[in-house]
Amino acid sequence: MSKHLPLLIIISVFSIVGMKALANPGLFTAHDIWHQVARFYHYNQAFIDKQFPLYWIDTLANGFGYPLFFFSYHLPWIIGIPFLELGFDIPTTIKVLLFLSYLLSGVFMYLFSSELFKNKSAALLSSILYLWVPYHFSTILVSAAMGTAFVFTFFPLLLWGIYKIGNDKSPTLGIIFTSLGLSGIILSHILTTVSLLPFIIVFTLWILLNKVEGKERNDYIKNVTFSFFLGIGLSSFYLLPAVFYSKLTQVSTGAFSALYQNNFVNIDQLIYSRWGYGISDNAKDGVISYQIGIAQWLAFLGTLAIFLIGSRLAGHLIERVSKETKILSIVLIGLFAFSTFMMIDASRPIWDFTSRFITLDYPTIFLLPAAFSGALLGGLLLKLIKRNLRPALFIGIAAIALYTNRNHLNVNMYTNYPVSLYVDSETTTNSYHEYLPKEADIKLFNEPHPSPDVTISELTRNTRGISFTTTPKENLTLTLNHFSFPGISLYIDGEKKNFQQDARGRIMFPLLQGTHQIKVSFEETPLIKTAKFITFGSLIFVVWLISKMLLLTKN
Repeated sequence: MSKHLPLLIIISVFSIVGMKALANPGLFTAHDIWHQVARFYHYNQAFIDKQFPLYWIDTLANGFGYPLFFFSYHLPWIIGIPFLELGFDIPTTIKVLLFLSYLLSGVFMYLFSSELFKNKSAALLSSILYLWVPYHFSTILVSAAMGTAFVFTFFPLLLWGIYKIGNDKSPTLGIIFTSLGLSGIILSHILTTVSLLPFIIVFTLWILLNKVEGKERNDYIKNVTFSFFLGIGLSSFYLLPAVFYSKLTQVSTGAFSALYQNNFVNIDQLIYSRWGYGISDNAKDGVISYQIGIAQWLAFLGTLAIFLIGSRLAGHLIERVSKETKILSIVLIGLFAFSTFMMIDASRPIWDFTSRFITLDYPTIFLLPAAFSGALLGGLLLKLIKRNLRPALFIGIAAIALYTNRNHLNVNMYTNYPVSLYVDSETTTNSYHEYLPKEADIKLFNEPHPSPDVTISELTRNTRGISFTTTPKENLTLTLNHFSFPGISLYIDGEKKNFQQDARGRIMFPLLQGTHQIKVSFEETPLIKTAKFITFGSLIFVVWLISKMLLLTKN
């Protein structure tokens, strides 16, 4: 690693300059910044309430309860909790997390591409292009999309692991990197995984067909498959409940399920579009930029030109191109073109078909694989040309990336609001309240809570549930302003009881005359317990692999 230290320092400098806007006091306006502060606050409160990992937040949805962390990402907040324990406040920790995601994305991109290209200069250029790409800046400084920011981090780690499985004598480190990379992506933003799957599959096949030979191919397939399952295992505590319980929410209905339909972009927006900070229901409105990056487009076109007319340039401008490198060029050119295609209207039939089976996000989630493949194409282009031309090309492409992104380094406006304002302003931390239980009536949020039919005393509430004492004067059926969802349990005088659900999704149960202690709390379901067990077992196995590798290294 010491041989890479000078270049890693350079990457750190580029990261500091790129994220200099985060150094200002306070927070800033961004699309998701209010959501992020509230989510982190509730995550920390649930941790204090001894929920970990957490799923249900009883204090959300105006006190009706909300299954936020059944479906929203965990990893950034897990990384952030220790910073809060050290005394950092929530706004500062959010900025630290965004910067760490940015810096580590550049580091992992460099380490991955240095092995892929066997060329440090090419790897450094790819890392710079990955850091200084418009979508990276908009993700952090315009949207504050914490989950996507960490996908930028873990994607190169995943591919680095896959590469090492096919190239190292021992696959252990590759298995560790692959499993950690995949679980990191899933736990950061599961929907983005859909846009990365074509890249992951094609890249894995490229290594299989070009880097592995004979009987070793079976071992490669087994090790990669095992790594994927291990990564899924590490994230099972979140992934399994998210998959199995999503059908019980409103995520597949209403506005959220149709988000993709109005958010295809024009090809000219991907080449150049004016920078902005607005929010729109239609991507073609042009209130924010969806450009892939001028430097990335030039890298794509330059590599494509070499591939198409390379034989004419041989001996003058480019090095002798091996079959392996030629195929890699085709792969990266194809993935860049495919990612671009998936964001424009021509791909609508594919989205319409896929939406029948899974709920989709915005088509512009393909900006990440486009940015990634464009960054790799920059490094590949540098490797392809003659050595005497490389310094000029490196400086030229890097300068273009820096110059064309010079106006993307700022936030819209700095703020200094108290955390309580962010928290009190967020009903569910989701714009469409899409994770509400399917039967929950969203109109309840705009109605005053009716006075209960009984007197209530000794009311306590935390993120796990509520408890209170009540004394009905007659037998009755009590309806609580609390939504029902798997894991929600009712206790009357310490005894677990069944309950029904009214037409608006609330808990309803019979209650006899007299004084009663009522408790409604979230408890882990058998599915959650199984998922946690799988995660724990997978984590133990990864720790064992790391220990084994370190022991062998010492010997």
